[in-house]
Amino acid sequence: MLARFRSRHFVLLCTIFTVLFGTHTYAYQNNNGFDPYTPVFTDTKSKILDINNSVFLAKLIKEAEDYEPLLIEPGTQVHMGFWSGPGNRGSLVRVLDDINYGATPCSNNATPNCAIWDEGATTAQQYPAYVLMMTEQWYTRANANSEAEVIIYGKRYLNASPLNFSTADLVWGLYSQRYAEMARTFHTSTGKRVKVWCFTIGAKRERIFYSYEYPLLQQLEKEGVIDIYFAKTQSADWKKADDWTAGTASAPPPTN
Repeated sequence: MLARFRSRHFVLLCTIFTVLFGTHTYAYQNNNGFDPYTPVFTDTKSKILDINNSVFLAKLIKEAEDYEPLLIEPGTQVHMGFWSGPGNRGSLVRVLDDINYGATPCSNNATPNCAIWDEGATTAQQYPAYVLMMTEQWYTRANANSEAEVIIYGKRYLNASPLNFSTADLVWGLYSQRYAEMARTFHTSTGKRVKVWCFTIGAKRERIFYSYEYPLLQQLEKEGVIDIYFAKTQSADWKKADDWTAGTASAPPPTN
């Protein structure tokens, strides 16, 4: 849990830091909810414990369900998106939007199609858990490494709980695994295999997709939970079978 300081504690801390760091001016996390411009310096070990369990998985599912109850209704066709590599995020956004707002949209009809991704229930509705992850600035903090301070949105912050790049990947990798595991609940609730759409051309072997998501997607495929497809090009259309290869074995080779 994030520490919550009363005003007098905050003033005392500011005074202490002024003494310790001289004339440097630091901005401080004020715990004001999900203000994306106020970073939260969550301790790495605490975060890993928080997201690497079934409780966090249930939280993500609840946040998705709150945005779109049809995700767990019998008969809904749930789609999940994954991307990695340069230029692929925008391609996935295009496909997800077409599924959610196209000819058979995620709405209350006979054959709803509802598409989500790791960021939210739609490309415009972000999970609170994802917003917090972004506010925690894992990669910005990692780039600062063990430096005493880090610059975020033009402000200088004390680099509380420093970390390296591989640790930032671990935090995001564990988050991404919980996202992928949501497929089991959707499959059980809807009675349909989840369709998974991946844009991973140019994805690196050591990054999130191939290190954390891909092995879990292989397991979900083996369990019969998902049908998975990989885009042949960044312009792939989810309605055109020839634009995709099917199965985890057909994934494009990772780059080094």
